[in-house]
Amino acid sequence: MGEIDLACGAGKRTLRLPRGRFAGFLEPKTAVPSASSEELLRESLAHPIGSRPLHEIARGKKTAAILIPGKTRRAAAHAYVPALVAELNAAGLADENITAYLADGTHEQHFESDLIELLGGKMASRIRCRGHDCRDHEALCHVGTTRSGTPVWINRDVLQADVRVLTGRIVPHYFAGWSGGRKALIPGVAGCETITANHRLTLDPVQGIHPEVGPCSLAENPVHQDMLEGARMVGPEFCLNTILDADHRMVAAVAGDFVAAHEMGCRLSEEMLRIRVAEPVDLVVTSAGGLPYDVNFMQALKAVFNVQTIVRPGGAILWLAECAGGIHPGFLRWGRVKPDRELDAAVRADYDLTGHNSIMLRQLVRRAEIGLVSALPPDVVTGLGLQPLACIEEGIRWILGRFPGDFTYLVVPHASVICAELASPSRVRS
Repeated sequence: MGEIDLACGAGKRTLRLPRGRFAGFLEPKTAVPSASSEELLRESLAHPIGSRPLHEIARGKKTAAILIPGKTRRAAAHAYVPALVAELNAAGLADENITAYLADGTHEQHFESDLIELLGGKMASRIRCRGHDCRDHEALCHVGTTRSGTPVWINRDVLQADVRVLTGRIVPHYFAGWSGGRKALIPGVAGCETITANHRLTLDPVQGIHPEVGPCSLAENPVHQDMLEGARMVGPEFCLNTILDADHRMVAAVAGDFVAAHEMGCRLSEEMLRIRVAEPVDLVVTSAGGLPYDVNFMQALKAVFNVQTIVRPGGAILWLAECAGGIHPGFLRWGRVKPDRELDAAVRADYDLTGHNSIMLRQLVRRAEIGLVSALPPDVVTGLGLQPLACIEEGIRWILGRFPGDFTYLVVPHASVICAELASPSRVRS
């Protein structure tokens, strides 16, 4: 292999390995879009899955809420929100009665410039846009408790809308199975107590991570099933999800019932984004894909969790993720708990949203050495059990020192939006 540019933050890093056996690139298997995004959206809205068209559902209603992902996601909201607003307008709803809610869960709040970037200036000025504060208990309403014990608190204004439309992009998600669908509600516009209880289900009842938790896993995944149960208590009226290629071009859209349309979208996404390899390699070079996928450590983790099974035990991962937004202090707290069993017990005793991620990361560093090219302080990276690397050139030297002889390697340029796994894993997720 010659040179390859990999995204890191807002820029690129060039990988030049003078030796090693290149086993290939793992990239989304998306073809050139068969139609424009406008045509794909028009077709999906005209033929909804398991549902009447949105303009029929909204006819006679007074208000509508459109739930959209925040700035750490790319879902093509600038394309599909106008299409949804047109459907609602056709049903008789005026622009002033349509509100877009940023379904950003526990993530940082947005600025006006973020909204303009997400929706486009024209649409951002036509309809109302509201953020969501998961910690503002007065703005939440309790709608029930799931069988797993999750108290379901949802944004009160969203609940009061006559028509609730869930939106998002479908990609593999390292503990919810797939993004999209029900995730616009939980965690999107849920309360912090709800999000924490739901995400805690990532933990196995006895020790470690639940065996059905992982990318592309839905059927027996307790996190997904809990999200689904909570979302059904709300009963959203409609859903629109997109599938994008690596350049953020829309290649498919599904619309309709929030469960049926999402399931169809997951099946389509699996064909494009679930990549299988014949055998593990010694080294995986993985990039989160640059901004917004590596804006901080929490977001960037997907780039290693989504590829971890394709590196052989005892191998290595070179991980590119700038993390200019820093790292949540919870990771530093758990990183100081060194014995693995003590970490597991401590997370269970005082769980927070970095807890299950820290256990997952600890399991991974026991499987393979990980070198991280980032802007994070070296002592912080070392405290997590990772090798801090200031630049890609230092990363290459680390690789060559780690493998003095021959080695095989794969390169994954957009690891945050695919799932890479062995072709014949011991347990196939579905």
